[in-house]
Amino acid sequence: MHPRLLNTATLACTLLAVRAARAQPPVSDQQPTAESAPTAQPETNTTAEPPNVVKARAAFAKGAELAANLRWGDALAEFERSQRLRPSPGTVYNVGVCQRALGKYVLARETFREALAQHTAATNGTLPQALLAETNTFIGELDRVISTRSFTLRPASARIAIDGRPLKPVRGAKTTTLLAGVLPAGDGTSPRSANFDVELDPGNHIVRLSRRGFSDVVRRLNVKPGSRGSVTLELKKLPARLRITSKPSRAAVAIDGLDVGLAPLTLSRPAGRYRISVRKDGYVDYNATTLLRPGEQRTLQAPLPLEQTPLTQRWWFWTGVGVAIAGAVLITYAITRPDPERPALSGGGLGWTVEVP
Repeated sequence: MHPRLLNTATLACTLLAVRAARAQPPVSDQQPTAESAPTAQPETNTTAEPPNVVKARAAFAKGAELAANLRWGDALAEFERSQRLRPSPGTVYNVGVCQRALGKYVLARETFREALAQHTAATNGTLPQALLAETNTFIGELDRVISTRSFTLRPASARIAIDGRPLKPVRGAKTTTLLAGVLPAGDGTSPRSANFDVELDPGNHIVRLSRRGFSDVVRRLNVKPGSRGSVTLELKKLPARLRITSKPSRAAVAIDGLDVGLAPLTLSRPAGRYRISVRKDGYVDYNATTLLRPGEQRTLQAPLPLEQTPLTQRWWFWTGVGVAIAGAVLITYAITRPDPERPALSGGGLGWTVEVP
């Protein structure tokens, strides 16, 4: 069976039957019952109608005419306009018929369910019994043609979009279930679960998975009517980029104890924590620990102040000290040494001696 279920001629007859069965906006605040509804042309009212009702009626009539000519996209726009001006479960039903004709099955099923909800609330009128039964028939038919895929995401916090649209969560489902093709176009959202089901129309789809710091994943799906399957998508972490500069430049850089070159330099590394050392003779070493996140670009500036060598560690200090000590020793010796004693005088053979004062 063709994915569109009913041919367009049958859908046109269905829509025209809706029109004949009073599926147009109410002409007054008091909605007639299905039994009192006209069976041919929309009911007219001799009393003055509010402007929104007049515009809604005109949009509805134009939509019915377009649908009769199988111009489903244009008819959909007119019925949606009529619904915005004057809500009615019958108009919602016609919107669903157009969406179904266009192959938007998941969206059409949601629209038919909305028509039933408005019928139950009876705020804006009710559906005739024939259309009520037809609505439930359409929902059951669409349940059988809509496909399901069980997704597994890694990481679970990734954002997913199908055909450029985020997914709509189904409230009250036993498992995490999302609907594709229902919400307006926009960025993907996180399903907040690593495992979930997606209900989507038959046909070709583009699935996009993304998360900051990871490489995007794009997958094409070919989905058959009423089929089930599983899809696993895993993102790969982007490497981090680290640029290291030093002042002065040309300092040696080491990461986790391994020399990697002279600053400035740019490195690509997996995300993680690293110990950075920057050294240059005559300067104080720079040491730091940095945490790089996936896809992050970071610049690390390493200031290297001049090394302040203590006076006692400079060579010329001890040379001067040695010279000073040697000089002091000589001076002390010269001052403290005793005068030499003169030897005893000898008179020679004559026994004479001369004393010098």
